[in-house]
Amino acid sequence: MSEKNVLTELTDGVLIVTINRNERRNALDPATSAAMEEILNGAEKNPEVRVIILTGAGERSFCAGEDLAAFDEAGECQTVMEHGFGGMTARVSSKPIICAANGTAVAGGLEIALACDLIVAAEHARFGLSEVKVGLLATTGGLARLSRDIPRKIAMEMCLTGTLLSAERAREVGLVNYVVPKEQVMEKALELAHTIANNAPISLKLTKEIFHIAPQVSLEDAQRFCDRCWDYIEKTEDAKEGPEAFLEKRKPQWKGR
Repeated sequence: MSEKNVLTELTDGVLIVTINRNERRNALDPATSAAMEEILNGAEKNPEVRVIILTGAGERSFCAGEDLAAFDEAGECQTVMEHGFGGMTARVSSKPIICAANGTAVAGGLEIALACDLIVAAEHARFGLSEVKVGLLATTGGLARLSRDIPRKIAMEMCLTGTLLSAERAREVGLVNYVVPKEQVMEKALELAHTIANNAPISLKLTKEIFHIAPQVSLEDAQRFCDRCWDYIEKTEDAKEGPEAFLEKRKPQWKGR
């Protein structure tokens, strides 16, 4: 890893992506957002990447959102890429993504966290959408996703007041999966990542697709999509390998086909 705004490390199928702007509370400027877009695009195409972990440098912040000093002269945002803020908030990734919230996730930082599949939070982390405090809006996923992830009244209070939830409260309302001591955040995220990476890649991809589509359609249409996915996956090599490995009491050798 080199000294730059975004660090990456790929080990055993897990790609760790670290926002490395600790001096700016890991807020994103255009260059950092563009770097994340490029890295995540590459991860989508790289078969060696099975799971992605997003985290921030230091202990204070996971991401403080938009670096307000990075607005252009017309006051326009420059950090929304092809796949949204930080290359994440408009991305429908085929790879499981875990947010390792090493610190506060606020404004666009929470929007990035909400776009992840799982969230592991440090005990001192806090979560909120504070855009109303500076005359802006959480329009890159925050307002659209938060009320789907947690009870509506709690989401509305967060969005209208701009106040932050503690990590434990965030876990209570279903915003995060785990709250752990700060020194255990990456350990827990890696534990989850390796558990996921041991599973069949096609199964993981289609599971994510079904989760994405199901809330947007009727139950009947969701079930029809599930049936089509089953018709596809039962013909794959991995669908044969998995049961054989189970019966032979060995670790499956996934081919992704």
